[in-house]
Amino acid sequence: MTMSVWDELSQRITDLDTLSSIGGLLGWDQQVMMPSGSAGGRAQQREFIGRLYHEQATSTRLGELIEAVAALPHPTLEQQAAVRNLRRTYRRATCVPPKLASRMAQANASGVAAWVEAKKERQFRLFAESLQTNVDLARERAQAIDSSRHPYNVLLEDYDPGTTVEDLRRMFGALQEGLAEIRQQALARKGPSPFTEYCDPAKQLALHHDVMRAVGYDTTRGVLNESEHPFSCRVGSQDVRIATHVHAQDLLSGLAATMHELGHALYEQGLPEGQGGSAVYSATSTGMHESQSRLWENMIGRSRGFYQWLQPVFAQHFPDQAFDPENVYRSSNRITSGSIRIFAEEVSYNLHIILRFEIEVALLERRITVEEVPGEWARLSEQFLGVRPKDDAEGVLQDAHWAGGAFGYFPSYTLGNLYAASIFAQLRECYPDLDRHLEKGNFSIILNFLRERIHRQGHLFETPELLEKSVGHRDHVHDLLDYLRERYTTV
Repeated sequence: MTMSVWDELSQRITDLDTLSSIGGLLGWDQQVMMPSGSAGGRAQQREFIGRLYHEQATSTRLGELIEAVAALPHPTLEQQAAVRNLRRTYRRATCVPPKLASRMAQANASGVAAWVEAKKERQFRLFAESLQTNVDLARERAQAIDSSRHPYNVLLEDYDPGTTVEDLRRMFGALQEGLAEIRQQALARKGPSPFTEYCDPAKQLALHHDVMRAVGYDTTRGVLNESEHPFSCRVGSQDVRIATHVHAQDLLSGLAATMHELGHALYEQGLPEGQGGSAVYSATSTGMHESQSRLWENMIGRSRGFYQWLQPVFAQHFPDQAFDPENVYRSSNRITSGSIRIFAEEVSYNLHIILRFEIEVALLERRITVEEVPGEWARLSEQFLGVRPKDDAEGVLQDAHWAGGAFGYFPSYTLGNLYAASIFAQLRECYPDLDRHLEKGNFSIILNFLRERIHRQGHLFETPELLEKSVGHRDHVHDLLDYLRERYTTV
């Protein structure tokens, strides 16, 4: 029996998904279980899987099948979505010459090594040459993919298709003004004290397991482990894993990390299966994925109702320690004034992202040079956050993204916050008594809402269309500022 072009295309996507899953498993093991002396062999394994994936993802036959499905007389919605998504990824992969791809891989590897050394020595000059190379290669790649568009728009498509520099400038401009006002008002008041009581790390992990199960994480299709850096990992459709990091005297930081990765994992566990595989049944964008983690971490996981529910759960694991829900709520929503992004609360965090966006675009537009980046970073940090970093490690060297060539990634963090705010606003309109549901631990209404409106839709629609179908036509900036004003003016 002759296989149809759609069946053949679906099988090829399934094969690519399998290779991606193997790569995911290798990566998870490397960060969680692998002995330190095995790094060389693991690098060889991952390079081999990556090479196989690239060969199949750029094969001539795959391109032929995409166009054959596009030419079907009456394509289904699933087939139309697959063609749209695959055309984009196939074109982007095949437009980049192999030599350029190889130079980028080498530059990213050496860039990370240079960044590690520069951060250790707290000296940007040790990273400047690598950054220059990565910026030049990013521009070259954007030119190869589509020379008619702004290079940053081309790079954004790796993470958030359909988003443009113009969109970001409009949203970020309005957002920056509102965030500055909220932050200034909050900092003018005496803030709550941090929650720094010692909590046994092993008991914290047990607490995290209880929280995850209560929220709806399927532990028959996932596990929770520890790693130096929290992350979540899809190892096939029936295997979505989480790794977290707990701190003996910072219970809230570890819990926030688990809730964040839980949001990612719940999205992956909620995606449907079907023909077309990840070409259709995957997250729509990095920003949408981030919206799920931010919603669970911040809007749910730092809410009054959540801490009311958590009090008796905490008491089971720490019977001799105090846990006042109101004090913990206030402590977890403290406004900070530091220069480090990963330690920033919700209001300041977005200002950190806008700073990075401004510098990335300026570099790609050649309005500033690499040598000017530390000074520009310090200037914008003082303008946006009211603080200048004490050295390069606290400033321009604090993130690894540019070392690995990930230009255009940073905006996804704030896009995730914007999307999450509109999803949360719609959720509260559907459930005006949401806080009472949270106090009772009735998280299923939230998960079911997300399953129906976001997760089960896969990538049938692009992010803007999916959001409109899910929550209506909303102003994401307005929703985020409203949410932040309500929370941070009461803390």
